[in-house]
Amino acid sequence: MSDQGSDSELGRSKKSSTPTEHLQHLLNLGWSTKSPLIQKYALKYRLESKLAEWEKLTGASSNVKNG
Repeated sequence: MSDQGSDSELGRSKKSSTPTEHLQHLLNLGWSTKSPLIQKYALKYRLESKLAEWEKLTGASSNVKNG
């Protein structure tokens, strides 16, 4: 078998995304804005304002998935 896997074998898209797009994706999946992982990610990529905007628009801080 070769070292190169097909896209289906990799299990994810090869499309690159920005940190903002990735954060949006995680939040759309149902991750809580209060999750330590989400908080750390937002801090690392300076996305605190995006996180606050998400909370304001959706009231999503009560989601249950905590990572």
